[in-house]
Amino acid sequence: MASLTTVQAARVLIVDDNRDTADTTAMLLRIQGYDVAVAYDGRSAISTAKRYDPDVVLLDLSLPDIDGYAVAESLQKDGMNRASFIALSGHGPDDRSWEQRHFVDYLVKPVEHETLVSLLLRVQAQKQV
Repeated sequence: MASLTTVQAARVLIVDDNRDTADTTAMLLRIQGYDVAVAYDGRSAISTAKRYDPDVVLLDLSLPDIDGYAVAESLQKDGMNRASFIALSGHGPDDRSWEQRHFVDYLVKPVEHETLVSLLLRVQAQKQV
């Protein structure tokens, strides 16, 4: 498995309305050397992403103001094409439409930290090829 020494640490934007989950995930990723920003709703996710220019966006699909699909679509329309979007949800997908919306993966919460880090490493390694 690649490590942060062989793959540049990603700039990760975590978007989740569950503040405890978002903040804990951010803290754990920062400990491992990731550069992390957090947003708790769709509108702040869009404004934060435009300023922060993340490599990866971990995006809860069920946000209180704008759903995650609409957030991703808005950012992609605004030219944020280099970021990889990973869908987060409290339940499994009904279908595979998330792939058609340019998400690279779909994770069901709660996400084990090792699973998330492994996915981030894989996404970054694929970008560097």
